[in-house]
Amino acid sequence: MNTPAGLTRRDALRLLGAGAASLALGNVLGCGGDDGSTTRPNILLVLTDDVRHDAMGCAGDPRLQTPHLDRLAREGVRFGNAFVTTSLCSPSRASLLTGCYAHRHGVLDNVSRDPDRSCPTFAQVLQQAGYETAWFGKWHMLAKATPRAGFDRWVSFTSQGEYIRNTMNIDGQWQLVLNYITDELTDHAERFLRQERTRPFLLVVSHKAAHAPFVPAPRHAARYADVDFTLPADTDGDLSHKPDWGGRGDGDLTPEDLRNYHRTLLAVDESVGRLVATLRERKLLDDTLVVYTSDNGFLLGEHGGLRDKRAAYEPSIRVPLLMRHPKLAPPGRVSGELALGLDLMPTFCEAAGVAPPPTNQGLSLLPVARGGRGRDDFLYEYFREEGPVPTCLAVRSRGWKYIAYPEDPALPPELYDLRADPAERVNLAADPAHAAKLAELSARLAALQAETGYRRPGA
Repeated sequence: MNTPAGLTRRDALRLLGAGAASLALGNVLGCGGDDGSTTRPNILLVLTDDVRHDAMGCAGDPRLQTPHLDRLAREGVRFGNAFVTTSLCSPSRASLLTGCYAHRHGVLDNVSRDPDRSCPTFAQVLQQAGYETAWFGKWHMLAKATPRAGFDRWVSFTSQGEYIRNTMNIDGQWQLVLNYITDELTDHAERFLRQERTRPFLLVVSHKAAHAPFVPAPRHAARYADVDFTLPADTDGDLSHKPDWGGRGDGDLTPEDLRNYHRTLLAVDESVGRLVATLRERKLLDDTLVVYTSDNGFLLGEHGGLRDKRAAYEPSIRVPLLMRHPKLAPPGRVSGELALGLDLMPTFCEAAGVAPPPTNQGLSLLPVARGGRGRDDFLYEYFREEGPVPTCLAVRSRGWKYIAYPEDPALPPELYDLRADPAERVNLAADPAHAAKLAELSARLAALQAETGYRRPGA
């Protein structure tokens, strides 16, 4: 069989089954009408910025006050092993929207461009299928705040924006806004949810939080004052077989920085609570697929004082992912399967009963949400910008990680046994006892590159 570029034969077979799955979805939802029509679920995606997988109480940190996210997790599925395929804002957002790897959609850094037009977004696909679509918040690809294709409603700001005081583009018109940005976006989203409509909707609420500099809402400025956010000293681990990209330990985040990082998320948690409450009040909640995630994780001093993202380590590439719909995502489940940001495109398509575009490289998470098995591994890629972090390629499997630096042959590869060493403190690549595993994952990296149609853009 001929498979689309970037798909394995196994994945292509899964996509071929998507049509049957979509037909079955109507029975799952119980939504057939007397006239033969079907009711498709609404979709609400709440997207955050630089938020780690563990930045919520339900992920195991009792210090964090995130009651609305915790409730969302209890009422749905929490994907405990959710990742991005490029841990950098613009490339990751483009992957989330298109279901494509960065080497395919072409967004490689934070300043260059929107996704290649050959890679449609899920908004374009769902709009064509009859959904009313809206984007409220940070776009953060091509640095223009003007409306994008695929969205009937649009509220955004240029580039990063500010936590307080933004000149915003609201459906093509510019307006100075002085509200705290998380609250401002939530106000727009809540008004959208209260509108009467006859079509299903796709609503994306894309928050600035928790991007640096961390500025909490004034009402949260004193929260967590008594909470100790100091990282334990032993998180540094063994650095002898890890690359030093320069600046390790330089400008370390302080406990107050970490406090403010989490304070910015208090308003996000309240936003989720407000939107869910509005859906419940409107009797739309159980007809809406609610998803919460982030564009990438964030290093908060691990690996000898690293901060930011980009690197292939767990705190950088691992993100929160919650999904609520009483029939599509059974309540109370915690899935340990590997899930990716680029899986949202086919997930939303399956929920809407439409086929994903042929460019899609993700897999629907709906079968996984119901207890099915997901992928065994995935490719991670990051392309060097002007900073010190080198281009890297990695394989993250269920129990292992292999990292290579193809453009810097002097940098040693890295190999981690994630079950025995979840903090990735001991690089096993130079250990003769693990030579076979090193060779296996090196070969798997080459295979994943071939399967996804990898090539260094511009090469």
